[in-house]
Amino acid sequence: MVERTIEVRPKMGAEAASRIGRRRDVARKVFLQIHRTIGLFAGAVFVLVGLSGAILAFRENIDEMLNASIMRVDAPAQTAYRSPDAILGAARAAMPADGKAERLTMPRHPGSAAAVTYMVDTDDLETDVFQLFVDPYTAKVKGQRLFLHRGKTFSQPLIPLLMAFHWTLLLGFNNAYVLGSIAIFVFFSILIGLYLWFPFNGDWRLGLKIKWGASAERLAYDIHRSVGIYCAAFLLVMLSTGIAMIFKPATRSVTSVFSPVRPKPEFGKSKPLPGQSPIGVDAAVAAADKIFPDGRLHWILLPSAPTGVYVVGKQSDDEPNRTKTSRNVGVDQYSGKVLHVQDRNDFTGGEKFIEWLFPLHSGEAFGAIGRSIVLMIGLTPLTLYLTGFLRWRQRRRAKRRA
Repeated sequence: MVERTIEVRPKMGAEAASRIGRRRDVARKVFLQIHRTIGLFAGAVFVLVGLSGAILAFRENIDEMLNASIMRVDAPAQTAYRSPDAILGAARAAMPADGKAERLTMPRHPGSAAAVTYMVDTDDLETDVFQLFVDPYTAKVKGQRLFLHRGKTFSQPLIPLLMAFHWTLLLGFNNAYVLGSIAIFVFFSILIGLYLWFPFNGDWRLGLKIKWGASAERLAYDIHRSVGIYCAAFLLVMLSTGIAMIFKPATRSVTSVFSPVRPKPEFGKSKPLPGQSPIGVDAAVAAADKIFPDGRLHWILLPSAPTGVYVVGKQSDDEPNRTKTSRNVGVDQYSGKVLHVQDRNDFTGGEKFIEWLFPLHSGEAFGAIGRSIVLMIGLTPLTLYLTGFLRWRQRRRAKRRA
């Protein structure tokens, strides 16, 4: 009996291993087909989104370079900026009579102009949005550009147009979920690619090498596999942060399960005072400076109605987001009283998580190095798509010959 048992167990072990191997082979074939299908169709969109993201990594620099005559200024050696009131006053003098100033954005570096965004209502109840650029050292208008004509996406300048494509595929803000859904498929395709890369019966180090002297078929396979594994973590971060921002209400709801997430801040309402004119921008900035004495003046959102308020943003050096600021002060436009303060230092863990989504996605949280990484990662989908397509075509030709 003992001898018989000893003989049967190895056979059972071999049979079990064989079954596991067959199941693994079937699973790999199924996952490979899913990976190819998603790659061929959703991957094509992912390539265009990645290329636009690569350009947008340095969007401010590119925008200034393309519009240097109006967006760049000569920075004097020791001259300070003119007051916000002077800059806004120069812009208002150049605006049409029916123009409504919406915000003043201060220069992001010494060689750039301040930007004043204003709107003009058209005869057909639409709105044109303009940007006026002012030299912050002389308070002289450099020029202006049409930012958005009657809500038409294609009327925007190149960089804002690329931003719209990157977020919505030019389908409109309300249809951004289309791109978000595609991104979800690509996200899972990358996870499947990681599973397919893992060598169950071989040396995993072979999956990190490219045999440059091999055949075209093997070279395409090696490049696809190696680039995919090296860039997988970055791609997953880009996709997950993008998905989270597109489906932001759902992201906020899920995040609030783990940590409180407050609604977007309401900065209060101004109380008109009989016989009293609104205070100037300088006075609103002075009120905000008492709350945030440190940091750089980033923007001033201007009152759009008699009950509207000034919202003054003071950006700190340690904020991950450089496009906007989460240190804002709402100021009554008549009394100069502080009505509401948004301070990122008081953020909960969930609010900090949401604050980091865009800086991680754009790379700006880590300065020029982070943006450079995003630029390179934006080119990765093109490499993966081309090598994956070549490999798919090679296999189809081989099957036809067989």
